[in-house]
Amino acid sequence: MTEPVDAAGASGVRRPTPRWLVVAVAALAAVFVVVLFFVIGRHLPWFDEAQTAAPTSGPTASTSATPAAATPTPTPTAPEPAAAPTGPAAAGVHPWNELRGGECLDPFGTPWDETFTVVDCAAPHAAQLIARVSLNPDPAAVYPGEAAITSQLNLACTAPTVLDFAAASAYPDVQWQASYPVSEAQWAAGQREYSCFVSRSSGEKFTASVQAPPAA
Repeated sequence: MTEPVDAAGASGVRRPTPRWLVVAVAALAAVFVVVLFFVIGRHLPWFDEAQTAAPTSGPTASTSATPAAATPTPTPTAPEPAAAPTGPAAAGVHPWNELRGGECLDPFGTPWDETFTVVDCAAPHAAQLIARVSLNPDPAAVYPGEAAITSQLNLACTAPTVLDFAAASAYPDVQWQASYPVSEAQWAAGQREYSCFVSRSSGEKFTASVQAPPAA
């Protein structure tokens, strides 16, 4: 008895490929093509430009602030010295060294008083300081001596630049007196001025200023 022969094996015809295998191969081929294009595309110029030209989601905040303009520190300046007061001192009681010349005084004791009461020259007054003059403002100057100072006071206190002769002629008993540094110690302490006072020998009072008006 003869055994049955396999028709496929006898004829040499191959069996058909299963469908799932065809689909798998096609899918792998597609993936390979995509990967190949991706790799090639990374080396093309348009790929880099697209990466750098991608818009940002919003404005980028600056991380460095512009420094504010520095305000210069003002250079301190020394205050200007106040100008020395001029003209007669105001009405009231003043130490002798605060008088500046021209003050009408009431009452009046002597030129050597420590304080004086200044009043309005239109009111009756016992005396008037008609001049206060520096003998020598040089700090290094030596004391000239009392005799040298008193020798010039008569002319200094009756000069027409300090005494108004027209006004003084209304009073027949006008007299002058002066104070000045009487020692080297006072001179060294800064007393460098003489002061000319006028009063009336009768003790009566003036009713107006007898000081010469200042030069124009």
